[in-house]
Amino acid sequence: MRLIRLPKRILSGLLAGALLLTPAMAFTDTGGHWAEAAVNKWSQEYGVLQGYGDGSFRPDASITRGAFAGILDRFLQFPSAAPAGTFSDTAGSRWEDSILKLNAAGVYLGNGGKALPGDSITRQQAMTMVARAFQMGGADAPLPYQDEAGVSGYARPYIAEFTARGWITDAAENRLRPTDPMTRAELVNLLNNMIQVLIQNSGDYSINVEGSLLINAAGGVSLSSMSVSGDLIIAPGVSGAVILDNVTVYGEIRNFSSVTPQINNTPAEVPVTPEEPENPENPENPDFGDDFNWDIVVVPGPAEPSGPDSPEQPPVPGIQPSEVYTPGVLTGETFEYNNRQIPVYAGTERSKLSHGDFVWSGDRLVYTGTQFRTRFGIDVSAYQNRASENETIDWQAVRNDGVEFAFIRVGLRGYSSGKISEDAYYRQNIQGAMDAGIETGVYFFAQAITVEEALEEADFVIQCLQGLDINGPVAYDWEMGTSSYRVYGIAPEMATACAIAFCQRIQEAGYTPMIYQSSYVGCVKYDQGAIAPYLCWYPEYKSESSEKLCPTFYYQPDYWQFSSKCSIAGIGGNVDVNLQFIPYY
Repeated sequence: MRLIRLPKRILSGLLAGALLLTPAMAFTDTGGHWAEAAVNKWSQEYGVLQGYGDGSFRPDASITRGAFAGILDRFLQFPSAAPAGTFSDTAGSRWEDSILKLNAAGVYLGNGGKALPGDSITRQQAMTMVARAFQMGGADAPLPYQDEAGVSGYARPYIAEFTARGWITDAAENRLRPTDPMTRAELVNLLNNMIQVLIQNSGDYSINVEGSLLINAAGGVSLSSMSVSGDLIIAPGVSGAVILDNVTVYGEIRNFSSVTPQINNTPAEVPVTPEEPENPENPENPDFGDDFNWDIVVVPGPAEPSGPDSPEQPPVPGIQPSEVYTPGVLTGETFEYNNRQIPVYAGTERSKLSHGDFVWSGDRLVYTGTQFRTRFGIDVSAYQNRASENETIDWQAVRNDGVEFAFIRVGLRGYSSGKISEDAYYRQNIQGAMDAGIETGVYFFAQAITVEEALEEADFVIQCLQGLDINGPVAYDWEMGTSSYRVYGIAPEMATACAIAFCQRIQEAGYTPMIYQSSYVGCVKYDQGAIAPYLCWYPEYKSESSEKLCPTFYYQPDYWQFSSKCSIAGIGGNVDVNLQFIPYY
């Protein structure tokens, strides 16, 4: 299904009749502010935000804990409240009802019997409480911020999850500022990144939504013949029937209410998570202590895959690996990875890169060795568009900032649902990069568990590229982050066959195939002898504190994704950056 993004003006018009909103007047102090659009959206379109009696919003003022509770309650409409005497300092406070509702929901825990409604809340506390309110599990991934050491252990998994989803777009100069007070604008910006459309009134709806849809209409709603490219969230306060008739949800159906959705002939699944994690496996992820805070409860994330001893999936019918490729020849040598011995394949090139070959220049690594010529490039997806002004990347500014090549995400297969969807911005990104004179390739986030699915993914990419004359590689980005991934436990032979089948089909279509592989996938899941004919794109993130300032992969990569926190002119937020290694012969 092709998702169509409706212009905000049209979408607002479609919803206006059903939502019956009374728009607020524009605030006197938000004109030209970086969060103006988000503030206007949630105040004028949805009426969720409230300003002050003098007509101001005070976007740069720190938000109090009480006001924070009020905004979260208006989003999620918590149905019940804790007893009035739960906190000793809320009586008479305008935020008492919201605070008690969040307390009953396990979100607002207080400190020593006090709620401290007039105190400010830090950024990491606020993000953690938002994650708790939306029942986010957190992620186990390194944080790409210069001040990551200041992030407390309780907040780390939630901030990692928000970062991976592209929701944190206000970390200027790659600084999260975890202990700074959160401003009113920063909270609005975070919630705006999380939720694209809100349905507040009961009724019938049939609209395609790009992003996440939140339903907080107490009387329930009926959705029909529509798609949601993000999550479909049902708020705790919904008590009426929620009917989904022929609704496709590419994200998760996250139901916080007591109502069971009625699903009629719909391809929606529960749960479904379409977006890939932005931080690949990184062996240099430091171990941070747990600085427990007064209102935080730690919810551990899922465990990492255990390797070849993890349960294998049973054989599946269809094309078998032996019909796709001949296993590589082993040399009899091994190298150590994660306390196990990994066999070396003949015909593969060992890495020629060493720690002394690289130096930092700002937030970019520069190769100073003598064996390769290098080029600097980036990879982007919808995350970068959503973090950029008007959701548009200024590709000429990108080119002027020294970017020589770009990999554009063209689409993805959901790592729970298995559904394929295109990246909403792939076409405009490809055209923009090509027009700016940047060598342009693409990648597809793959989750194939059979050869047939790998071929389906390749055909999808080929179809998307019709009419687009790209001049860079087409990458197969097959990742296995946790046991929640549908590819978890897939046999190495099938994983290798899927990669090769994809690459063969891409090559037949006239493109140059490439395989994106983390150290875990490259060492444990892929037959390196069999995939040796294809370009290798390897992720391993570095910082100034890294022990080894070079890729630690045994094999020589053609492209190295060395950071996820680079600043690039023309793009909002953090950007993945890469070096291409071109050997001197």
